[in-house]
Amino acid sequence: MSRHWAVVQFPGSNCDHDVLKVFQSLSKKYPEIEPVLHWHEDPIEKNVYEVIILPGGFSYGDYLRAGAIAKISQALNNLEEVIEAGAHVMGICNGFQILLETRLLPGYLQVNKSLKFISDTVSLKIEDEAFPWFTKKNKGEVVRYPIAHRFGNYQLSKIDKGEMKPVLKYQENPNGSIDGIAGVYRTLGKGSVFGLMPHPERAFFEDLRLTDGQPIWQNAVENLI
Repeated sequence: MSRHWAVVQFPGSNCDHDVLKVFQSLSKKYPEIEPVLHWHEDPIEKNVYEVIILPGGFSYGDYLRAGAIAKISQALNNLEEVIEAGAHVMGICNGFQILLETRLLPGYLQVNKSLKFISDTVSLKIEDEAFPWFTKKNKGEVVRYPIAHRFGNYQLSKIDKGEMKPVLKYQENPNGSIDGIAGVYRTLGKGSVFGLMPHPERAFFEDLRLTDGQPIWQNAVENLI
């Protein structure tokens, strides 16, 4: 498996370079990591990327429905097979919306309970392990990540609950998500899929005065390299 870590770039992505800067920072300490921006029109082949991030933003301007057009991009056509071969995919905010549209994660997102766009920093409890992002020692910890969304109210049926595990929950539910779920995870073949509304990449650098996002990326490095 290549050590290339990719951020998929869609028209309308606005957090792609935020994640890329995190990867570039990690690569200074761990030169095995090779950060890559992957354009949405280019197919992703198996065993090319070890980590794939679908970033936040407004892919295709959220036209039709958030993530509805991005799900049919060339980069995502083969994503299920890529994950089964061993890639670990994280979808952040709009990336989570895209993963739900592809049905790689169960459930759906609807408008926040307040009907308003929310931009805030929230407290989150790590509920479970999620390789490579959260380890057993992280279970029960509380972290603070920023959120910025209007369609972040996560819902799912009782049937869908068996297809994933909630690994992040809001301490105080800001958007009406069922059971306060902020992030869900599942394994698929040799790889995994993790979707979350909060932004750990916006809680990485000390200049931002919030570094609670560092462990999730550090875990990925330690577990994969």
